[in-house]
Amino acid sequence: MGRLLAVVLAVGLSALAGCGRSNPVLGDWELDRSATEAGAVLAVQATQMEHLTFTRNGVSDGATEIEGSYVVEEGRVRFVRADGRGEHVITTLPEERIQIELPIGVTAVYKKAA
Repeated sequence: MGRLLAVVLAVGLSALAGCGRSNPVLGDWELDRSATEAGAVLAVQATQMEHLTFTRNGVSDGATEIEGSYVVEEGRVRFVRADGRGEHVITTLPEERIQIELPIGVTAVYKKAA
């Protein structure tokens, strides 16, 4: 019985620890063309990644969903892909914007979708 109680407490404390740091990237985002280099804008448009949705379990561009998890740090979030194909760094910026190192090899700025 004592071992079961210890496991329950460990799980509960782990959940509480995760609550202290919310994930600032969850939700819908759209490409901020004015803050992204022209070549990157063209690459994002060609791959149809102008709109991204970050959920608790992954990220989607509307057609493709990638499952993964997040590591929330000070000023950035790392999205770790469940398929083992690496991670993507997302830097939080002022005015509800984020900068993402996309899997297509470019960096783009997104703003919170209206």
